[in-house]
Amino acid sequence: MRLLNTNTLRVQEFFTEIPRYAILSHTWEDEEITFQDIQNLATLADTCNGRQVTFNDIQAFFHPAQPKKGYTKVVQACFCARSSAFDWIWIDSCCINKESSAELSEAINSMYQYYEDAVVCYVYLFDVSAKYHPRNPESNFKRSKWFTRGWTLQELLAPEYIAFFDKDWTKIGTRWSLRDVISVVTTITIDVLEGRPIDKYSVAQKMSWAAHRRTTRPEDEAYCLMGIFGVSMPPIYGEGGEKAFMRLQQEIIRVSDDRSIFAWISDFYGEWGERGLLARSPLEFRYSGQVQASNTDAIIGNSPSSYSFNNNGLHIHLPLETHDSHSDVFLASLLCQTNDGSSVSVYLRRTTGGYYIRHHPFKAVLRPASPPLDDVRELTVRERPILRKSRASVHVTDKEVSQHLVILLPSARHFVCSQPPLDSEASISTGSLVEVETSHLQRTNFTFEYPSKSEAFTLSAVERVQRRWPFHTRLSYFLSIGDEEVDTIVDDYNDGFDTIKDYHLRADYMLGPLPNTGCFVSACLEMRGDEKKVVEVDYFSPEDSRSEGVTTTVRPDLGFWVPSTFGSYELEGRRRYMPHSQVVEYNTDNTTLVEVPDSDFLVLEYTAPQHFLRNELEAEQRDKRKGEEGPTTFYVAVGCHQSVAWTHITFEGESTDDVRANLDSIKDLLYDQTSATDASSHIKLKVWIGPATQLDSVFHKLRFEWVVDEDEEDEAVDAKRRGKTSWRVWR
Repeated sequence: MRLLNTNTLRVQEFFTEIPRYAILSHTWEDEEITFQDIQNLATLADTCNGRQVTFNDIQAFFHPAQPKKGYTKVVQACFCARSSAFDWIWIDSCCINKESSAELSEAINSMYQYYEDAVVCYVYLFDVSAKYHPRNPESNFKRSKWFTRGWTLQELLAPEYIAFFDKDWTKIGTRWSLRDVISVVTTITIDVLEGRPIDKYSVAQKMSWAAHRRTTRPEDEAYCLMGIFGVSMPPIYGEGGEKAFMRLQQEIIRVSDDRSIFAWISDFYGEWGERGLLARSPLEFRYSGQVQASNTDAIIGNSPSSYSFNNNGLHIHLPLETHDSHSDVFLASLLCQTNDGSSVSVYLRRTTGGYYIRHHPFKAVLRPASPPLDDVRELTVRERPILRKSRASVHVTDKEVSQHLVILLPSARHFVCSQPPLDSEASISTGSLVEVETSHLQRTNFTFEYPSKSEAFTLSAVERVQRRWPFHTRLSYFLSIGDEEVDTIVDDYNDGFDTIKDYHLRADYMLGPLPNTGCFVSACLEMRGDEKKVVEVDYFSPEDSRSEGVTTTVRPDLGFWVPSTFGSYELEGRRRYMPHSQVVEYNTDNTTLVEVPDSDFLVLEYTAPQHFLRNELEAEQRDKRKGEEGPTTFYVAVGCHQSVAWTHITFEGESTDDVRANLDSIKDLLYDQTSATDASSHIKLKVWIGPATQLDSVFHKLRFEWVVDEDEEDEAVDAKRRGKTSWRVWR
């Protein structure tokens, strides 16, 4: 690979013994710097007498012509890397000679590895300002173009550490510190952003992360995913996006028997054309983020669960069930489940030639249980998959001391290091920087105070050397306020392993509240090219626009399919529950989609006209009871708390606002309540939350049911004998 020298801007090629390097992730804009442009600067370094090349040097070099705008980005990236002691950086625009098709092919197949091997990745967001904290609703962080591009997905997943910079190269956070916001924007689970290996996720889930991302060239929608799935294939620009994506899936099939690769739905509702079992683009996996990997140990019929693709199609064994009255249409289980345990199936149709095609490709069916499997006796032997190699730990040098730096950012420079480490080898303090050298097996404490406001905090570093193979330094940081330890960063081969989550946490950020002030202090571990350990300290006051949202955990809205009608009751104001005044309804099950913000709830109103009578029996019941008819209105609350759904039902209330005001005081008691019942006028109505019945963006469905007392059972049976339906037991 080629690397760019951060001091001279000269490119050097490395084949073995690649040095520690930083890497840049960005979106391409006008006038990007190419490999040929950088080559033109080969003599510029000689005129700088060993100092770092600046943008002014480049302007003088090109005078009177104006240099490309992209030079500013390259120089700033090099300056950022150089300030963290990196001699080398990799930038895709100028480290790849795109005029060589062979080199371009090698780079595309190696791109994931380049980002995975980097010490740190700098993400430059040209369209984001650090004026507001990324969790602040006013921030444009979540709307950045970077989150919409195909190539930046692997650049988000592969590196071990990531730092985000705004348009002015001001640092605005790390992947760890912003993991909740990034998860909401990208739909990638927080576990992945914390360091859980992506190999533990299904093909469908990984495809869903790329569903709404776009690339300049259609073929790149497939090529940008090769590293994520651990496959290689030659890029053939001009073959078209669908053919490239087909080749990608065939390569995945060669190394994986995960059947979730078939759990997709077409992006056009009502598509009737003949389709196979392979998707045409990542967009068709947009609703597959909850589909887990298939149970590949299952054996079906007399054939193993593995499958293959050759010149006459995909060869696979599937359990089939006849669909309704159509003798040539079958429901085929993929032997994979969603997160809530629903089984995923698709429709197949047998043609006159004896082979099968995907029937209704716009639909995938969810069912509560897997289909029964016949007794199988055939045995298969599977090759163990080659797992993605674990990231290399930092090797221990021969030095017996470590250098620790604590840098106070401008917002925190009113703090003074009142208690620097007493037994350190050396101590340098300049007000905004404290540097010490400590020996291993030593706890190093830095205490900072702001006397006029009585604010104080302590940073502690504990470092131990693991002497057994593989050799590495075990390092932990602690943030304490008063006598309380409020947050930690654990970079530890053993202690950093989360036994519950089953992966190594990759924390690099700590945050804690200062008492009685409403202020917060943060500490962020910086990745460097040398052996120094650097922590940057930031301070958030209530007056700082960045402080709004700094402690908020961002979660996605929760969607529900709710009945549009129930008996003679109708959902009032259906249109207002949909964003942008759009109502999505399926005539087959008569439901409406509503979306509930996290930690909030909606009150739905169902009304029935008093004069409306469903049948003669209902009229008979009205006359018998003389004013004891069923209530004309009931209210249902659907809520979301920490991404968990809850519901409640009541016949009491004057309006939705009235019911909401009553529930606000008791909503804490309703969390995790997935069913509820209420009674009025001798009737009972039950509401409960169940799983959805087909694969789409919503995984919750609200259901209603009349609850019949024993006294009413005889009445219902008698009504059935007379060929009529009791209004009390109508579903």
